[in-house]
Amino acid sequence: MKGFELVSSGGIPRGIGAAAAVASAVFLVVLQEMGQRLRREEHRAWWASNGRDVLNLAGFAAMALSLRLYGFAGPAALVVGGLFTLLTYGAYVLAADLARVRHPRALAVATGWAVVGLVLLFPEPVLAFLGQVAAALFLGLAVGGAVSAGRC
Repeated sequence: MKGFELVSSGGIPRGIGAAAAVASAVFLVVLQEMGQRLRREEHRAWWASNGRDVLNLAGFAAMALSLRLYGFAGPAALVVGGLFTLLTYGAYVLAADLARVRHPRALAVATGWAVVGLVLLFPEPVLAFLGQVAAALFLGLAVGGAVSAGRC
């Protein structure tokens, strides 16, 4: 599907994009820690929930931009950045709240680096899979829209 392939990174070496993605993974974990502190403050401060949303948006934007610098097309960078943000948040919450690991930051950083490492080492299979999923999802929507509009 168009938009789920590697493209030119505008003359920026892929190594810079890869370093930015690894740094974004750490940045996202630090933001998750800040978000957890805000979550504990939600009963006292009305803005804490919105603050967590802003932190998650900043982490998502950093990851998506770094993937774009690496050479992911815009739609792919957004999808993978969003999935990565959700995975990182889930890993941190799992480690900190559910499993009560001694060092949840270390586990979340390791998880983030493992995921971003796989994405950067094997971008073509990741993008091909996401393209197939997107094609299946949007083909179903397009066919449904054409049928409901009477344009079969």
